[in-house]
Amino acid sequence: MTTSMPSRRVSASAPAKINLVLHVGSPDITGFHPLLTAFQAVDVWDTVTLTESATMSIECRAGFDASMVPLDDSNISWRAIELLRAHHHLDANVSIEIDKTIPIAGGMAGGSADAAATILAATTLWETDVPLHELFDITRALGSDVPFSMVGGQAIGRGRGDVLQSIDVEQPLHLVVVMSDGHLSTPKVYAELDRLRAEQIKVPDALDEDFLDAWRRGDAEALAPLLHNDLEPAALSLMPQLGNTLDQVTAAGALTAMVSGSGPSVIGLARSAKHAAEIEAALKGFGLRAISTQSTPRSAHLQQGPAGQTGSPE
Repeated sequence: MTTSMPSRRVSASAPAKINLVLHVGSPDITGFHPLLTAFQAVDVWDTVTLTESATMSIECRAGFDASMVPLDDSNISWRAIELLRAHHHLDANVSIEIDKTIPIAGGMAGGSADAAATILAATTLWETDVPLHELFDITRALGSDVPFSMVGGQAIGRGRGDVLQSIDVEQPLHLVVVMSDGHLSTPKVYAELDRLRAEQIKVPDALDEDFLDAWRRGDAEALAPLLHNDLEPAALSLMPQLGNTLDQVTAAGALTAMVSGSGPSVIGLARSAKHAAEIEAALKGFGLRAISTQSTPRSAHLQQGPAGQTGSPE
């Protein structure tokens, strides 16, 4: 009797991100907005599992409504597979399983995290040896946030957000993330920002030194008044109810509250893990979907399973 070999299977996870500071310039001649931002990975993860298959397929699981996630070749994880196959001249199919924890269209780069996890899992599954600079070219082709989703931790982002300078920090930051039942399109938020502005805006040459010092030390009290998001007015213009959420987060005791990236997720800064848990409880009492978390130094990584294979998330 012939026994078929089980299909090889690899899982990888990548973190959500927030922008502690986000400066957005007016669009250049290509239509892209130059950025200066402080990227921070947070301990909220999506996991992508790839299994060798005769045909391409994709599914998504989440503890919330994930109907916005496309289940065809328009999905960013599927596009990542196509780019890698073309790069390596491979004729290989996979089934893609996405386990989502990061909010969808919430300003926390969930799609970019999925792409980063997919790239890491695929290069392991296919045992390809890709120089780092080539891998980053592939991530940039998928989106400006994907390079940071791959490296995680914390970094200053310039250009389109894909030119990264890593930052070392001494202590984690403690945060509360409030997820919205609505969604905001990132391109529409940028377009609204351009509509609201009356003049051409250039990004600063560097981040504020007081901000950098507080960030490196993990000093939430000093950091709170220095958080900034140029996209927040545009997000509030498109979804005015976010103003109520911001007020509720500060009323729950956060040191400050801010829209995350293009929104509509809102973040609150806490003094400690205990303080973050207290804010989370208060926000749930208001009927909001809130989770307490912290910053993480980790990058996209494989999930190790038995016998050297990779399996379910840690």
